[in-house]
Amino acid sequence: MSQVNDLYKDIQDLLYKLVPEKFKKLYLYASVINGKNGEMFFYYFPRTLLKSNAVNCYDIPDKFGIDENSYNENLNNLFNLIRKLYVIQKGAWTNITIKFEGRIFTVEYHFNDLVNSNYSDSERRIIWCNKYLNIPEEKFSRAERKLIENYVEESTRKPIVYTEELEHSSIFEDEEDEEDDE
Repeated sequence: MSQVNDLYKDIQDLLYKLVPEKFKKLYLYASVINGKNGEMFFYYFPRTLLKSNAVNCYDIPDKFGIDENSYNENLNNLFNLIRKLYVIQKGAWTNITIKFEGRIFTVEYHFNDLVNSNYSDSERRIIWCNKYLNIPEEKFSRAERKLIENYVEESTRKPIVYTEELEHSSIFEDEEDEEDDE
């Protein structure tokens, strides 16, 4: 197994550890600037019978009564794994989106110039959330809707996408039962 595949596995394992309940989908955004700084956040959709809203990773400690210090340490460990992926790949990308959709694990490598971008970190987050989380338009403020409408992709390079089907995991054990019920 290659170093990159080992890191994918470590990232998957740590994300499973960070989410204290079964989930249908998970979307993570991370950026790395100059190999050091950056940002990271993720949202997941719990596996429930009713339609559920995305849960922000930074809400998990309060929602589940988890020690915030140890949780944040695991978040830092996750960002360090992503930063290690960046270093191994010789800084070839600037930001990534990692997706779990059912049993499909996807990594999208993006090449946006984050330092010279026309968009702030918070504006990129709004655009990202709109693209990946399917948040209804009415949940965004008027200014956010205008930002989304007027957004222009700055990168001329298309993302590089890696996809794999995950093996059976306890995170998915109810999935087959649901498919049988349909």
